[in-house]
Amino acid sequence: MRTVIVANALPKGTVQVRLDVATGSLDETARERGFAHFVEHMAFNGSTHVPEGEMVRLLERKGLAFGADTNAQTSFEQTTYMLDLPRNDADLIDTALMLMRETASELTFSPEAVARERGVVLSELRDGRGYALDNFHDQLAFFYPRATYPQRLPIGTVATIDAATAQGLKDFWQRHYVPAKTTLVVIGDVDPAKVEQAIAARFGDWRAAPPRRARTRAKCCRARRARPTCGPIRRWPNG
Repeated sequence: MRTVIVANALPKGTVQVRLDVATGSLDETARERGFAHFVEHMAFNGSTHVPEGEMVRLLERKGLAFGADTNAQTSFEQTTYMLDLPRNDADLIDTALMLMRETASELTFSPEAVARERGVVLSELRDGRGYALDNFHDQLAFFYPRATYPQRLPIGTVATIDAATAQGLKDFWQRHYVPAKTTLVVIGDVDPAKVEQAIAARFGDWRAAPPRRARTRAKCCRARRARPTCGPIRRWPNG
């Protein structure tokens, strides 16, 4: 994972934290259209140490406003999570780093949470339809006729969002949310040495999840016969 820590005394006492993952809708297969954006939504819907619905309440107790100070966005090539901290005390900075680590490696993707969030994503898709989106799509097709941009708008399609499962979303997340594709940025009224220590404490043991092993043909054949009715070196570069 790459880290960027910049001391900036103005505005006084404030800090901005960004987790940038180099993955977006261009990384999706045809069946995964919209998954990068859906995963972004799931970052606010439960993780190992932060139950579903608790992240927003936790940030509000710390003085952050959802939307104004906490947000995320997905594009063709990247997904970015943003926290604007109104104070620069060590406890609030550590809370922000904890939440970013939860997003990077601890999301739970419960089927119930996915089902609830599906409606939110579909609502965004419906609300975004209209002349502006059609015009954008036509421009992409005109300027990039051989590229996949027109077929990979981050919002996805009704069919793929409806078909998205908790396991499918988790597979996409585990495949792309890895240290090699992640940059953590902390800018503000901070002591860079202390922030670096805090980042190491939160992210030092993060490793990419092992890929799921596909069932072999032999295993599938055995299953049909049985049922005839059917990273070690840690580097912390700065700057």
